[in-house]
Amino acid sequence: MTSTPTTEETRVATITTGLDRLRRSLHTGARIAAPYRVATEPSWQSSYVAPAAERPPVTARMAAFGYGEGELHGRAGLADDLAMTGPVRLLTPDGASVLRGICRRLEASAVHNDYVVSRRLRGVETLSPFVHAMVRDPVFLDTVSRLVGVPLIPHPLRDAGVQINYYSASGDASRAPLVAKWHLDGMNYVFTMTLSDHAEHEGGDYIYYRGHPRVFEAHREEITAQGRRHPDVHVAPFQHVGDTMFTRGSRVYHAVTPVTRGHRITLAVSLFCPLLGDQDENRFWHSAPDDGLARTLNNWNALRRAIRRPASYCHREGIPIRPLARRSATRA
Repeated sequence: MTSTPTTEETRVATITTGLDRLRRSLHTGARIAAPYRVATEPSWQSSYVAPAAERPPVTARMAAFGYGEGELHGRAGLADDLAMTGPVRLLTPDGASVLRGICRRLEASAVHNDYVVSRRLRGVETLSPFVHAMVRDPVFLDTVSRLVGVPLIPHPLRDAGVQINYYSASGDASRAPLVAKWHLDGMNYVFTMTLSDHAEHEGGDYIYYRGHPRVFEAHREEITAQGRRHPDVHVAPFQHVGDTMFTRGSRVYHAVTPVTRGHRITLAVSLFCPLLGDQDENRFWHSAPDDGLARTLNNWNALRRAIRRPASYCHREGIPIRPLARRSATRA
């Protein structure tokens, strides 16, 4: 006898693979539900970048997730083994408040998609001048580069580079809850910023598996059934608007549980290391179900060009070159 899925089971479902990804990739539907009027946006200011934070409450290296020395990113003179750190404040309270307002106005443009995140808006950098300027600001880039320990710039995959995730309680028991399924990102360097105070919602927890993906995949049924009760599943301690976690999204399994009351918004900023571009873990079939085959092919070609000639990419896109010169940084 098959039982009805419980909320716990639903919230820890994993993304689909194989033929389902191919089927989704053939779509040609709209990427946004409604146009966004940019005229109402405030201007970005470098003063919105917060001062350097104290040591975050959560900091873990790749070894803590079961990775061996031969599996790490980096090269001689440039170690790259940070798995997770945060929460930190990348923006001042004023900066986070302005960004929150922009993301709220953008919600009308979000679309439903049950592939990874139930309701989200991709390609935010191309829609919002504020976000576009933020991810190109030298002060912002220097801050995130110091936090991770490698030079970071905006990701060449613009559709996936910045996205907003929207979660809310539906109030309809027959409707599937809004979640982020268990998944690995295509991106190596992902900064997830909450734009809702924890008091504004119940549920909506960012959970992650502290272990190697091979172990997760071998014990997928057990882990997804137990969810937060599993000893290796942890909750990222987001509390206030602006709290940000860095996660090596391509190497750490993570998910978001259903919001049972209220509303939660997060901004996910994925960045790119030009010195380690050949180690970028994006795969064509990871993005294609979201963006379609034709758009993904164009994006993929842009990524390949940026990997081959990162300085030319920065010059063409108006990205400051200074972070490229950082050959080492203080380890978090």
